[in-house]
Amino acid sequence: MKKFNNLILGIVLTAIIYFSGVILSRIVSVPMDLVPNSFVIHSTMLLLSIVAIMLLKQKSFFTFHLKKVRFKHYIYGILIGFSGFIIANILATAILSLLGKGIDPGGNGQAGVSEMNSVQIFIFIFIYASISEEFLFRGFTQNFLNPLKHIRLTISKSVHISLPVIISGILFGLAHLILLNTETSGPVIFRIVLMTSIVGAIAGYFQEKHQNILPAIVIHMTANLPALIISFF
Repeated sequence: MKKFNNLILGIVLTAIIYFSGVILSRIVSVPMDLVPNSFVIHSTMLLLSIVAIMLLKQKSFFTFHLKKVRFKHYIYGILIGFSGFIIANILATAILSLLGKGIDPGGNGQAGVSEMNSVQIFIFIFIYASISEEFLFRGFTQNFLNPLKHIRLTISKSVHISLPVIISGILFGLAHLILLNTETSGPVIFRIVLMTSIVGAIAGYFQEKHQNILPAIVIHMTANLPALIISFF
């Protein structure tokens, strides 16, 4: 029962931190053309996540480590993260095709991002969003659910995906349902939710394995890289 309560509390606190950023972004605006409104969301998420992590580090059930990670493991993370991105998009395309849905029948890409230029995407999506979102969903949420990591899905003898990794990935994906309040088309939202859930789980696996949030951030950046590259063209 105690672990179940921990699960519910972790999800609730994650939602509070996330929606605090969303709500504040509708109240506060940055008076600079270069700075998108998402900056308020991500700044709030990052600040509240760091505060929560610092407070919870004093608790026995919560751990936040920055152990040394070999460079080769970052490379592994990039390769696996990019593979996960490709697989998620292929899977999304297959599912949408089976449902008779086009990739983007409404002609609308992801709201907010499609209006940004290359410099904005590099600063506020590739770098800033990757860091702030990882601090919330992996740094806070996954570590908060750490007592549940003995519940896991066995992929192979050496690869096990724990419940905290799965949940943090799913929550990360579901967070993108906020796009339902924008002009982003349904198929694009479906693709984004599926992709972010899979990439989020991969990021979570690397954080749990190496006890360091940095590989997770690098994997997150890998998933955001295609948007940056496309923006140049």
